[in-house]
Amino acid sequence: MHIKFVGTFSLVHTIAYTILFAVSLFASTTAGKNHNPIAFSDLSQHPIYSKYKFTKGDTIVNFGTQPLYLPTGLITEAMRRDKILYKSLSELGIQINFYPLLKGDDINFFLKQGNLDAGIGGDMPAITAAATLDIVIPSLIQQGFTSIVANRSILIENLKNKPVGYAFGSNAHYALLNAFLSEGLTEQQILLIPMDTTEMPDALHSGRILAFSAWEPTPTITLNKYPESVIIHRTLSSGFLYFLRSITERNPEIIHHILAAKIRAINWIQSSREHLLLTSKWALDAARELSDSDISISIEENAELAKKDILRFSSAPIIPENELTRNGSLFREFEFLQNINIIPPTIEWKRVYESFDRRIIIDVLTNPEKFQFHEFQYSSIAINN
Repeated sequence: MHIKFVGTFSLVHTIAYTILFAVSLFASTTAGKNHNPIAFSDLSQHPIYSKYKFTKGDTIVNFGTQPLYLPTGLITEAMRRDKILYKSLSELGIQINFYPLLKGDDINFFLKQGNLDAGIGGDMPAITAAATLDIVIPSLIQQGFTSIVANRSILIENLKNKPVGYAFGSNAHYALLNAFLSEGLTEQQILLIPMDTTEMPDALHSGRILAFSAWEPTPTITLNKYPESVIIHRTLSSGFLYFLRSITERNPEIIHHILAAKIRAINWIQSSREHLLLTSKWALDAARELSDSDISISIEENAELAKKDILRFSSAPIIPENELTRNGSLFREFEFLQNINIIPPTIEWKRVYESFDRRIIIDVLTNPEKFQFHEFQYSSIAINN
């Protein structure tokens, strides 16, 4: 497979906010009201999610995952099979259940409903959760790219007045509008079409949209299924693992053991190609259970994409302190979310900033023997759910 790049291309396009971007987004605040799919549906009635039975209680931790969000799908599918994790939590009197979902906004929905206690989300969903819920964000779990994919070679500026698919409030949404800004376009000059990532490849091919913005593996799936498609822009993004703060009140060791399972999963996946391919298969199997769409990507391709993300690091990355400053990319994304009415304007950055707690992952990383980073006991099937 050959990935083509045309037009404006930037590896890191989260440049400092300009006055123009702030003004243009503020002027188009109706976007938050008109384009948010959540406003028009109750996810508890979703054809897949409605089958989930969310067991609740002080001895239960319900964890939302995203199998189609690389490389987190590989990591969390390993965690679902980690006998050490289940044993460690059982000794604390805790049972953990995993629930696969399609995107970070879906995880936030069920967090708000009280059905989930923890989850995986890109920086945009994580910031939204921090601003609207009482959560703690201790760890990175993804650091890769979102891409804008078009149905043919086209410059960003030529998307003016054309239909473009996106997942509302996601990393890819932010990347899309930032790319428009780089070409002097505002949100009002693009026809934005909200949709799930699983819909995007076929919507692009059918002509319903001319382009879309999404995270891996959706861009690669699209190029495989429809080779005429072209990646025209890429943006670096991050993802996080986050918890309701009430878990720390129950027992802070719960979060420690879940973070340890994440580190252990990364170590195990990195230890051999066999493990990498196996977790890639697990993630794709879980993703196919969530979607009626054809997921046109091989186990090997999925694995190679995952290797280019957080799995490329030799040790578990810690959230950079400079990302949390008022000049950092997370603060700029917070402002963006306020400008499109996802986060109320009355919410202060301090609330979001105080949700990030790097000390928790550092405490875990400094105790490798206690948390058994290099002891691997994985079941061939998911232990719960």
